[in-house]
Amino acid sequence: ARSKAHGDDETITKPRPHGYQLYPPPSPQQILSARNEYSEELRRRRYMPPEHHSDTPLFCLYRLYEFLVVDDVTGYRNTIEYFCKQRTWAVRDIPDPEDHDPSRYAFLACLPALLKSAFNERIKLGLVRDAPAIMSPEQAEAYRTAPESSKTYEEEPSWTKRVEPLGQTLFMPSHDGVFMQGFDDPRASQFFKHMNILIWGPHIHFT
Repeated sequence: ARSKAHGDDETITKPRPHGYQLYPPPSPQQILSARNEYSEELRRRRYMPPEHHSDTPLFCLYRLYEFLVVDDVTGYRNTIEYFCKQRTWAVRDIPDPEDHDPSRYAFLACLPALLKSAFNERIKLGLVRDAPAIMSPEQAEAYRTAPESSKTYEEEPSWTKRVEPLGQTLFMPSHDGVFMQGFDDPRASQFFKHMNILIWGPHIHFT
């Protein structure tokens, strides 16, 4: 099936001189085969879609995928925070990308749970996604002490449960090229284990 990174527009964006990337991006294996070059491309790229596209949760999910594959901590943390600020983007509403590449699809299927964890930790602290950007101390305290019954937590979309785990473990190196040997390593991310992807636990929580 074809990737849905463009939402309702089925036209795949062609590479442009000012740095917009072709979507969907390469598979994890392809990215890692030229990791330094790809990381440099990410640093140069404009991350919003071209003029004739609007940004979408799926566009953002693919950007998050790219940054995690190359273990660009600043890039993936900024992307998580950006997604969080899009108040209408409920995690459960992220559409199924129906990605044709098994490794990329399995990787993408792990990301909603990662976002859910990051956002729900904030919600527990009263840092809800629809809170005003600027609040008085009184407003902040009201959000912090709000009863648990009033809080709406994020949920995963149902499509993530239908994605098949990889038959062969996908080993993902750290930013400096270090691989873990197995899932028993305490540094391995539990968000990716069920898809047979061995990746270093990302730093996803922010305030």
